[in-house]
Amino acid sequence: MLRKVLLAMVAAILTTSAGAATIDFEAEAGGYGYSKYRFVEDGFRVSYTPTSVFGFYIVDDPADHLGMCGTGCASNGTTAFYSFNEGSITIDREDKALFSLSSLDVAQTFLGYDRPLTLTLTAMGVNGVVTSEIFVEADAAGAFSTFTFTDFVNISSLTIVGGEDFPEFAIDNVVVSSVPEPASWAMLIGGLAAVGGAVRRKRSVGRTA
Repeated sequence: MLRKVLLAMVAAILTTSAGAATIDFEAEAGGYGYSKYRFVEDGFRVSYTPTSVFGFYIVDDPADHLGMCGTGCASNGTTAFYSFNEGSITIDREDKALFSLSSLDVAQTFLGYDRPLTLTLTAMGVNGVVTSEIFVEADAAGAFSTFTFTDFVNISSLTIVGGEDFPEFAIDNVVVSSVPEPASWAMLIGGLAAVGGAVRRKRSVGRTA
């Protein structure tokens, strides 16, 4: 019985404090512009910042914006976030708590220009600055590819920037998860100690009976 109670406690704490979320941009479909842009999804804040007068974004299936996409844009058939020209995207928690990045889908924005995809991911966290580079050859960059990560844990913010030569990029299905708060771990440890003490007392009573 005690074991079942303990397992239920562990499952409840880990489910509520470290649940994964996928930022898929579906709720933001139809947005585009040249100015700064921000939205919140599942407690995570996504902020786009143009770094020059040429930087702009669309949040949609590019088939709905053929004029902006010239010869065409990479598409996975759903809404995605497209950063055109110079711009960056930053992801953090609305409540400023720590989180982890597990994976994301990326592609080069424009089709037909024979351009590779280069991205720099930079995170700030308890382990300092963590950086990762993504490079996809031109012949594969026109389709979305999934990249997974193990180093982006216990971070407070993540910034994605395109390459210097071809800065445009598209992202989708960003999988992030909250890091359990210290209070949750304290509750779990306290529960383990209480259950352990009860088991020891039960065994002690059994030996003296």
